[in-house]
Amino acid sequence: MSLYILVVALFGAGLSVIAVGWSLRRMERELVRAREDCERAWSNIDVLLQRRHDEVGNLVDIAGQYMSMERDILEEIMEARNSALEANTPSEQADAEVTVRDSIAEFYTISEEYPELRTDEKFGDVRDSLQTIEGRLENRREYYNEAVMRYNATLERVPERYIAARRGYEPREPFEASEQANDDFSIRGRLDASEDR
Repeated sequence: MSLYILVVALFGAGLSVIAVGWSLRRMERELVRAREDCERAWSNIDVLLQRRHDEVGNLVDIAGQYMSMERDILEEIMEARNSALEANTPSEQADAEVTVRDSIAEFYTISEEYPELRTDEKFGDVRDSLQTIEGRLENRREYYNEAVMRYNATLERVPERYIAARRGYEPREPFEASEQANDDFSIRGRLDASEDR
């Protein structure tokens, strides 16, 4: 009888070890999948941001032919673009992209004073391309932020938290601009300042 109990206990212990190992492996796969979802979502955003930056450069090149009096605005757009290219984290990138978006909006407002520019076919194509990219960026931003939220929530669950700590997984930042970046822009203030010059 004691041999029977020993065999059953060993069999139960073996099944328990297998179940725990399987569970830990499943949790690790879930962490890896969540991390890869974040990386894939960010790479989608990164591709669109690069296309946007290329189109901004094209926009400035086209506008430079017509807007010789507005060099400061064109330079501001290029400075915003360059700062966005140099951003390292999603929050820095989001803040820089707000500046790019606002500079482009200011540019569109001022471009209304140049009928030759508005009727230029290349300008229209670049403007339409930028608008398409903006819409796609918004969708990709939402997907990335959802992936980050799922990933960060996975990192907080027990026992995944311990597995993540052993593997060096860190929480990720969402792609959101700070309140200050969203609040600092005023077309009216910039137009008033340019009229004073």
